[in-house]
Amino acid sequence: MLKRYAFLAALIIMSLSTLDARADRRVALVIGNSQYQQIPALKNPDKDAEDVSNTFRQAGFDVFVAKDVTKLQFEEKFRNYLAAADGADLAVVYYSGHGFQIGGENFLIPVDASLKDAADMEVQTIRLDDVLQQLRTKSKIQMIILDACRNDPFPRKDYWLRDQLIVSGGTGLAQVTGSQNALIAFATEPGSVAYDGSGDLSPFSSAFSRRALAPNQEIRAVMAAVRRDVVKATNGRQVPWENSSLIDDVVLMREAEQPALPAPDAQQSQQVAERGIQAAAAAEAIENHDISVPVGVGPIALKLDFPAKDASINLKLAGYPAVGTLSLPDRVLSPQSSLMAAEVDQLRYEPQIGSVAPVEIGFQIRAGDASKRATMTLSPSIDPCDQAAGEPLDLQGVVPGRLPNEIAGGAVEACEAAVKAYPDIARFRYELGRALLAAGNIDEARKAIQEASDKGHVRAVYELGYLASSGIGMPVDATQANGLYSQASDRGDPYAMSAWGRALFNGVGVQRDTGKGLDLMLTAAAMGHIGAMNDLAMIFKEGRNGVPADPARALAFLRAGIERQEAYSMGVLGLSPRPSTLTVAACKPKVVTKVITKIKVIRTPVPKAPPPKIVKPRVPIVPGETGPAPWRGGNGGDSDHNTGGGNTGGGNTAG
Repeated sequence: MLKRYAFLAALIIMSLSTLDARADRRVALVIGNSQYQQIPALKNPDKDAEDVSNTFRQAGFDVFVAKDVTKLQFEEKFRNYLAAADGADLAVVYYSGHGFQIGGENFLIPVDASLKDAADMEVQTIRLDDVLQQLRTKSKIQMIILDACRNDPFPRKDYWLRDQLIVSGGTGLAQVTGSQNALIAFATEPGSVAYDGSGDLSPFSSAFSRRALAPNQEIRAVMAAVRRDVVKATNGRQVPWENSSLIDDVVLMREAEQPALPAPDAQQSQQVAERGIQAAAAAEAIENHDISVPVGVGPIALKLDFPAKDASINLKLAGYPAVGTLSLPDRVLSPQSSLMAAEVDQLRYEPQIGSVAPVEIGFQIRAGDASKRATMTLSPSIDPCDQAAGEPLDLQGVVPGRLPNEIAGGAVEACEAAVKAYPDIARFRYELGRALLAAGNIDEARKAIQEASDKGHVRAVYELGYLASSGIGMPVDATQANGLYSQASDRGDPYAMSAWGRALFNGVGVQRDTGKGLDLMLTAAAMGHIGAMNDLAMIFKEGRNGVPADPARALAFLRAGIERQEAYSMGVLGLSPRPSTLTVAACKPKVVTKVITKIKVIRTPVPKAPPPKIVKPRVPIVPGETGPAPWRGGNGGDSDHNTGGGNTGGGNTAG
């Protein structure tokens, strides 16, 4: 009897450990840049990305794949990935393409980069430290894997980085120091060059895909095997390298433990035949399903009400969804997974953020000698609250977002319904707060935003800072505002980085720290924040706080903002929306002078007027400001609110 209890206890412990190990959330972003527009194409990265993304899918990751991405496309894909990685156990970024170091910092190169001017490094490339910083704020464990250590192919060799003009030197990528519980892997040792190899895949990507699927292998053992393979394949010319501060074991591919099925005997032949009928009925039931699955609320139970419950009937996944993750309460399923009939009703699906196309799941249903295939469709859906009041550049959001003046009637009701349906999703409380602000219900809005902040929504922390800085529904408190901006900035919010960086740079309500302030604004701009781009353009145009004037650098940031705001932005800047005019503005100094002068006119102080009655809470004149609250907008980008200090946070409407 004691042995029996000991066996049961061991079984329970094993089941609990399996739950802990397998119920984790793991997301990967895989980028392959081959078709460069200004420099020779690379042979392998697009194929590398395809192969590596399949590897992570086999291991049960939610995989975001991006091939031949421009800078703007990277920003959009990366934001969706970060929203999915929020709270993840493991977040991975795998990059294959051009990358090199400048001044000891590593940069990944989008396919549209030209790097002709000294300012282009800041506006056209992806700084690896920014990627790592965002992952640190999102996930328990971070992995960055880089097959990107090739020679710098661009003719220019000096670039602006923060407040210095840096001359590039050396080859390959620089060593990176990660945070605790991070692994950064390079295709070759720091300062060395990686090779394309003779096949369709690079030596490094080929070895990684092959070794990563070894069952139950810890990642450091996987990378050691990859190193051996690459050294052998390149005759010692390329030696993969990694920096690791991991304190937890990371296993990419866990060995599947499939349930053992009882073999039917002669006396069960009648039952087998009946099970065949059951399998056919089950397949028919699955085929009739087309389920709408909301995006951004976690795994959704499919509630299939599967008619077959017999223990001898099992299902194998014959078609895994192209994006998103399929799971049971105790484990994430991979494309090779099988499950018992009794588990089908527990199936869950989590759509991939940013993907709206329906996906299909194929099942092979087996019962004895009978086998039947069935396919069901899952259609991602966006909650009406997200559609009505989602905010741009919200790294916990699921939509491109609306500007405050675009939030229409019905948004409050839609978001109240979302909060009721999903009380644990902080995003809906924040969006309810935005809708209430737009409706002029300040007290209720502040309460909803505070609740969202308490539940962990980072943009809500920033918004509380804005309310404190502008005096909406409360006395102006710059100290409280800066404290909130700092908190949200540390957690990766681009709005907060811009606002906190501007306060530090100008010394508004805080001891001036020009270097840190400039760095924060540059980071916000790199994430697509238009207000930061416009602020930087003014700083570099005039030269401020020890940062030298450089009209070409100012123009680079203006052009970056125009790219993200499209025609409406050009109108704000005094330009015609015609593409030909934009081209002229980029080439003729006289037009450039006109653009910058137009912005300067907007910032000219005007006599203070009595505070207007607040109807839209985003248009008060903030103490210390010299003009109206900023226009906020653009596809994939949004400026923050004005926060004082005489330096606007975005493109302002001329008047």
